[in-house]
Amino acid sequence: MDKAIFIPSAFIGVVLIAIYAFRCHKAKKEFNQAVMVNAILQASGVVCGVLLVAGTINEDARKLLKEIDLYIFIAGMVVLAASLKGIYSDIFLSTKVSDSKSSNKSSKSDAASRAAS
Repeated sequence: MDKAIFIPSAFIGVVLIAIYAFRCHKAKKEFNQAVMVNAILQASGVVCGVLLVAGTINEDARKLLKEIDLYIFIAGMVVLAASLKGIYSDIFLSTKVSDSKSSNKSSKSDAASRAAS
């Protein structure tokens, strides 16, 4: 990992860990090392996410993208998953043909519930 990515990631990670440690102390909760590791990974994700966005408009940032293949892969998977979920929801779920018998039963029970109120 290039220092241009590592240094901001480490700085943000340390800040997040300090905030977490302070909040643990205030809430009298035990410090969890897994949260510490996750904070550093999330900080790195923030830096790499900013770099991915900046790489679309800035040539210097685009040169650094060669150092973050993992985050490019993750971003691609997220876009793929969100697109597939949207296709499934918009194309298949929104046009699902409902069974008329179950639809009739639910509308009768809804009407009965409203009448009882």
